[in-house]
Amino acid sequence: MGKIRYLMYGALLIGIFAVIHYFFPQSWSRWIQHTNEMFAGTRIDHLGLFILGCFFFFAFILFYGIDFLASFGGADYPKGSESFTPPVSVLIPAKDEEKVIGNTLESFTEADYPKNNLEIVVIASDSTDKTVEICEKYQDRLNITVLTDPLPKKGKPAALNYGLKHTSHDLICVYDADTLVRKETLQSIVRHLHNPEVAATSGPVAVRNWDTNTLTKGIALEYSFFSGTGLFHEIRNRLGRSLWVMGRNYCIRKEILEEFGGWNEEALTEDLHLSSQLSAAKKKVKYAPHALITENAPTTFKTFRHQRRRWVGGYKQSLDSAMELDKRTVILRNFAMMHHGNSLDFSFGALITAIIFGITGEFFVMLVCLCIFFFPIGFYANAVRKYADGRYRLLLYYFVAIFIDINMFATQFMSIKELEWEKTPIE
Repeated sequence: MGKIRYLMYGALLIGIFAVIHYFFPQSWSRWIQHTNEMFAGTRIDHLGLFILGCFFFFAFILFYGIDFLASFGGADYPKGSESFTPPVSVLIPAKDEEKVIGNTLESFTEADYPKNNLEIVVIASDSTDKTVEICEKYQDRLNITVLTDPLPKKGKPAALNYGLKHTSHDLICVYDADTLVRKETLQSIVRHLHNPEVAATSGPVAVRNWDTNTLTKGIALEYSFFSGTGLFHEIRNRLGRSLWVMGRNYCIRKEILEEFGGWNEEALTEDLHLSSQLSAAKKKVKYAPHALITENAPTTFKTFRHQRRRWVGGYKQSLDSAMELDKRTVILRNFAMMHHGNSLDFSFGALITAIIFGITGEFFVMLVCLCIFFFPIGFYANAVRKYADGRYRLLLYYFVAIFIDINMFATQFMSIKELEWEKTPIE
């Protein structure tokens, strides 16, 4: 169905622009004049520009236009999964998380999921604060196991592997200690697993402290489409593209993890390695748009830089091993992340270019550039509607989101030698 949608949306866009090209007044566009002369064989020198124009059309109009059309629609949960609530084990790594772990566990008590089918394993190893005591206070309301034995290795993957040994159920959910689930999150995250062919499912993450300052509003906008596995993942799911799990809102079959030998304890981004393993093994990953959780975003540029530095650095560190597992998928994923993760940057460039062509009287190319501007604005508006509780005023922080994208791009060129497992401080 995904390939069919690609063909349908692509054919629709090409058809629309072919009609526009045919009926557009030639006196308003030297591009159309020269293109028509080229097809008539009298303007061969236009061929190079025409090929370049076709490249930009396919790279931006088609890619972003297809994304925009695919941003509409609902979830494709399996039939009969409406009341599917199997036993699940939730893993929560929580070293020194006394400030947030209580709120996280409270959200699980309020979740619309049968408590007799919910097991929570908190890995509080090496904690020196009151994390363990807080967790124990919830043991009368939730089935909680608190693990405190020292870990043989530092890091989240080691904690998850330790916790996995103490789980009782066949489905494993992973959450961070500062994430809050909503009432429907758990039931939504497992629905795709009603289909035995699905190995894992992932859900979106929204920014809880979005209204703190300008930075958090920009992060909330960016999360709704990209970093929070928001609409971008829904679009890929709808178009039949490969998906990957992110580290703090996914559910996976225990047998799959055991088949892989657990999480890679050498990786700073264990979710990238796991995603590559799933892809290499041809395991199906589905997206659950209603399984939304919230987390706090950094409120200062310093902590924001620290967080994104770890994300990008960890991704680069794990890239070689991921490429060995599934080179083709990783390359295509990198292209998709670069092209779609910077869609707002490209849209701003297209707006400037449209103004320039409008001033010079090239109105057809101006129209094309305006489409490249409006398509990303359109699917970001849809992203806010679906994954930021309809707070459309976040779109006013367009330039903050562009700043975030540029910062992420620049961070790719940093040194990662000194990176290690450490928690990003969130004020």
